[in-house]
Amino acid sequence: MEHPCFDNEAHYRVGRIHLPVALKCNIKCRYCEAGVCVDGMPSIPGATLKVISPSEAVSVVRRAIKAEPRNMIAAVAGPGDPLANRQTFETLALIKKHFPQLKTCMSTNGLLLLDKVRPLHEMNLDFLTVTVNAASVDSARKIYRWITVDGRRSRDFKVLLENQQSGVELAHELGITVKINTVLIPGINEHEVEKIARWASKYAYIMNVMPLIPLGEFRGKERPSCAQMDAARLAVKKHMRLLTCCKQCRADAVGIPGLEKSTQPKLWRYLHDFPCRH
Repeated sequence: MEHPCFDNEAHYRVGRIHLPVALKCNIKCRYCEAGVCVDGMPSIPGATLKVISPSEAVSVVRRAIKAEPRNMIAAVAGPGDPLANRQTFETLALIKKHFPQLKTCMSTNGLLLLDKVRPLHEMNLDFLTVTVNAASVDSARKIYRWITVDGRRSRDFKVLLENQQSGVELAHELGITVKINTVLIPGINEHEVEKIARWASKYAYIMNVMPLIPLGEFRGKERPSCAQMDAARLAVKKHMRLLTCCKQCRADAVGIPGLEKSTQPKLWRYLHDFPCRH
């Protein structure tokens, strides 16, 4: 599987280009501090120097593959949720048009996946990552503050869980390669990781368990211990493939993850040419 986020070996030989075109988000995760144009922002998921337009994304990809031909994956991973932004679809279409040799990828919380997965399939999306942090409404209520349903904020987290599951199942049926991400949050979803893996094993190629980065409302929480991470990953391995080398990279990361000397995103040098968009 030639994708550095879907294959532990490809992590050291294939590069990805995260294109920060998706500003809006439709979920408020209690651990999230995604942001744009903040100097000194840590290298965390959802962080980006700036948001760029789909046409600017084409320029970024062109320069990134010229600098490193092993950058073979063009992806949209934020800083918001890609499916909540029309720019995601415009960007993916332009990438397929201008760089047919590249594979395309997208990461999402899955709230809109059931409605959007067929258009993604029609655009020949190659890889899809869905973050599934809960197997029950009770856990989801503790992890998320709200979701957006029909333009309004809601706490009906059953909708989220159903859309995630049905969307992933349909993506699998349509032939899209799926990865499931789960953020391990001690005291909240530890007991549900194996249940998620048992379900995911039927529809996803691989699963990735990531440690909580204590930010936002969860700033005071402790990161999972090594023992907690090991237990969660062993639970996953009983059912399916496990990704072990995830760097929890930013929405503007680019390059071969396993060869990066630090988490400082190389894409920054390309983004300085473009204005900030809020």
